[in-house]
Amino acid sequence: MSKLCLGCMKLIENDDVKCPYCDFDQNSRQNLPFLQLGSKLQNDRYLVGKRLSSNNESTKYLGFDSQSESPVIIREFLPNGLCARGKSSSKIVVPSDKVTVYKRLQNKFLDYNRTLARLKDCSAVCTVYDIFTENNTAYTVEEPEELISFTEYIKRSGGHLEWDMARPLFLPLLSTIEAMHRNGISHYGIGPGNVKISSNGKIKLQNFAISDIRRVGTDMRPQLITGCSAPEQYDKYSMLNESTEIYGFTATLFYALTGSVPESVEKRKQDNRLLISTGVNKRLPPHIRTALSGGLQFDQDKRIQSFEELKAQLSAAPTVKAIQEEISRPNLDDDDEDERPEKKKKSKKKKRGSRIYGVIAGIVSLVLFVFVGTSWLESNPFEKWFQPDNVSSDSDDEALTGDLVTVPNLVGVKYELAVDDAEKTSDYKLLKAVEEEFSDDIPEGYIASQFPEAYSEEMQGYSLYITVSKGAKMRSLPEIEGKTVDQVAQLLGDESFITTQDFKYDDKIKKGLVIGYEAHTAGDKLEYGSSVVIIVSRGPEEKPNDSDSDSDSDNSSDGLALDLREPTAD
Repeated sequence: MSKLCLGCMKLIENDDVKCPYCDFDQNSRQNLPFLQLGSKLQNDRYLVGKRLSSNNESTKYLGFDSQSESPVIIREFLPNGLCARGKSSSKIVVPSDKVTVYKRLQNKFLDYNRTLARLKDCSAVCTVYDIFTENNTAYTVEEPEELISFTEYIKRSGGHLEWDMARPLFLPLLSTIEAMHRNGISHYGIGPGNVKISSNGKIKLQNFAISDIRRVGTDMRPQLITGCSAPEQYDKYSMLNESTEIYGFTATLFYALTGSVPESVEKRKQDNRLLISTGVNKRLPPHIRTALSGGLQFDQDKRIQSFEELKAQLSAAPTVKAIQEEISRPNLDDDDEDERPEKKKKSKKKKRGSRIYGVIAGIVSLVLFVFVGTSWLESNPFEKWFQPDNVSSDSDDEALTGDLVTVPNLVGVKYELAVDDAEKTSDYKLLKAVEEEFSDDIPEGYIASQFPEAYSEEMQGYSLYITVSKGAKMRSLPEIEGKTVDQVAQLLGDESFITTQDFKYDDKIKKGLVIGYEAHTAGDKLEYGSSVVIIVSRGPEEKPNDSDSDSDSDNSSDGLALDLREPTAD
């Protein structure tokens, strides 16, 4: 009997546990608080498959629409830290003190996506075709597309794009962002990880979210992009506007053209220059360098303020245009001569003669210049001008001396130490890859790989690209029994686990302390980013009065609301 694979939504014709197309294990389960595989939504119309990704606002699942009989992308409003889901139900449960905030944010999520759904004619925007509420939360349904990540696209393109290749990608994207803002939709999370390339070579903007996760100081946990989020997004008192979006867009363009993102906000506070290697600087048109500089100004007031202004700077090269206008400008003297044919003929003869004398004079001057100049240069009069001590430049990357230097071995070095060492030398410019990689051998925060390779020789001032390790993909659960919730949250957060809480009575563990894990024990290995349920003690259970027996019976039969309610003071 055929069935749908919940990992790729293709039909499987046999009872194999592993899908022959994607190797997905049909018996696998998804950790809480995510929906279980095979869950159904909207009166059984949508079938929920594997989880694709999560951010602090929502989670994406692969799904199947039984009406259109096609795969879909289902997005569930699941704000990190504001809600939970029990084992026995798909319904979201919200602590009583967070219900008001949760409902307000859920309404913002719905309004945001309803507006987004109206922008289906914008080529760079995902197509949202269904929005509904269920399980005490909200859902959107999108059409899936065959996309490749932008970082992979840049990698396949040799590590960067020339402006002629980037132009047809980014100008339509800029027009889309402009249309979004006219309709009251902002992204504020534009970066290499949130754009993808479609099969027809068009750029697509991904991971839309309400603005509450795009800045600090809100009721949601912020999710900002190092090097691409604007400085004002790190300041809860600043206003976000078009210039904020322009910073993210320009940072992504900067990545496309140079192969690296701008420095972090913390780094740019100390030095807000945009350092570009000599090779990149030479191949970028002057007007593009100007646009990058204007769009990435650290000071929001000094930054390009409108999409229209940025588009104008990217669309035309002012210097070239001015030269072309100068060449095509009519000569006023020639116009006057057109009205006097006889004078025009005499003028042409006069000009022809002047050209001949000019050529002869030029040849004579050139011979004399070569003869005299050769003798003069033998004394090397400029020698003292070009000593290495006098080399200067506006950018550290431009200070190339032409000497060969040996590439250091940075693999296994702590990233912060590598940054400190790079600041003390002019041999190389350290550039960090946007995406980090897992490594069982290299601890998290240490350099996992580099290019060029260690001990090779490069021209002084070269760019040294490094990738930072995320540590092992499989992480061990720490011992948590008897610790406070804050201590456990810190321990699990250090290992990049997502923590949710459940509550139970316990005669041994003091009220408010952690009993242990719900479905695991200390030492178990889970994948990086996995969700873990911890059990918090309510203290010893008190015997209920007879008058409360009915109420207690109701709570125990439900279970879910009881388990997730914060313990009350005795």
